[in-house]
Amino acid sequence: MPSSTTAGSRTEPATGGGAAPVVRRRGPTPPAWLAALPALVVIGLFSAYPVVVMVANSLGLGQPPADGGPTLEHYARAFGSAAVRDALLNSLYIAVGSVLFTLCVAVPVVLRQAEDDRAGRGGATTDALLTLPIALPGIIIGFFAIVLTGRTGLLGLAWDGFSGLAYTFPGLLIAYLYFSLPRVLGPLRGAAATLDPSLPESARTLGASRPRVFLTVTLPLLLPAAIETSGTAIAVALGGYGTVATLSEGVRLLPLNVANELTTGYRLAASSTLAVILAATAVLALVLGRVLARVVRRAVAS
Repeated sequence: MPSSTTAGSRTEPATGGGAAPVVRRRGPTPPAWLAALPALVVIGLFSAYPVVVMVANSLGLGQPPADGGPTLEHYARAFGSAAVRDALLNSLYIAVGSVLFTLCVAVPVVLRQAEDDRAGRGGATTDALLTLPIALPGIIIGFFAIVLTGRTGLLGLAWDGFSGLAYTFPGLLIAYLYFSLPRVLGPLRGAAATLDPSLPESARTLGASRPRVFLTVTLPLLLPAAIETSGTAIAVALGGYGTVATLSEGVRLLPLNVANELTTGYRLAASSTLAVILAATAVLALVLGRVLARVVRRAVAS
């Protein structure tokens, strides 16, 4: 007698003598959340709990010396400080400016890479060089900037105009451009690979010039991904510490203030307050990037 299988059970073939079939039922399927439990535990321990503690400290609800609350005094003091406001604005200028410059570099690169990939000409060496900065600590990137444009750097010794550039606002922009490059190239390359190559080809067939095709066809299709990627890259750049810690002499960024409040006098509440402001700014950049990308994507689709 042939065996038969039904949902949730299996029937073994009958043995000689007409014995009744043996039905083996499968055990209950474990819930899907069980597989995600280890990741949830890690996220809870290293993300949610520290954020709760940080916010509590900023409100004076933490352990000494961050007690005495609830109070908004630390936030009022932070936003009332010209040094903190300047550091926050400098952080925004550096993060937004470096990512915008990075986009100008990255868009032509990813479009060329997409063409090469479709033609089977992808270069592993080029990809490795372009993504190298993501594997480097920020302090190493800062050291690279000093070696090139520091007071005794290669370019600084060759041209006086480059001497000490690494420690200025433009020098920080250049260093953060290198820092942000792979963080923009990776997601943007994936978006460029999904573009339909027949659309720009059709536009060129109809007589449109390459610049016109780029501005009216390619760029609008790539724009949503560029906006979303920019939001993520800005959020990452806002929290970068190693590069600015290496290069900052006169330009102050908010991550330095967070560290200084903690290491000079152990002002836990003040440090936590600045950290909350920095984290909220980064999250805002991330959310704005995604929301604007969704709006632009709908506009392009319509």
